[in-house]
Amino acid sequence: MTLHAPSSSNLSRSYAPWLWFLLSLFIFRILAQLAALLFNLNFLPPFESWHGGVLPYPLLLATQFLILYWLVKTASQFSRGVVSARRGLGVNVLVIASIYFVVMLARLVLGMTILNEHRWFASPLPAFFHLVLASFLLLYGHFHFRYDHKGVS
Repeated sequence: MTLHAPSSSNLSRSYAPWLWFLLSLFIFRILAQLAALLFNLNFLPPFESWHGGVLPYPLLLATQFLILYWLVKTASQFSRGVVSARRGLGVNVLVIASIYFVVMLARLVLGMTILNEHRWFASPLPAFFHLVLASFLLLYGHFHFRYDHKGVS
């Protein structure tokens, strides 16, 4: 009996459910913030809780839609199994995503402790959803780093 390495398309498809899950969390974030702005919903935190105040909301929303476009495009490619791994891309994305994740985790922890009087730090919802985006990038980078055209590590 011969063992065959998983195909690149099967490998990329195995990442797809996780990418779609993280994408769904990001969509929830966009819709929840918009709903908090437009409606007085008791079950949602107030509008101001959804952003750290760095960008005006219209610019933030436009940026979120650009990010959403890339996330959907990327998750779709993984679902279709049409992603060709590139180790160099994986290394670069993993470095950037790791720094991003650590900075946002530090933001979250510092905001819940010693820097809770500073709005940017004391905004746990944006920090959490930045961790979601960083996790998406970590998975994306992991695939490219690990499978680099060979189909297996």
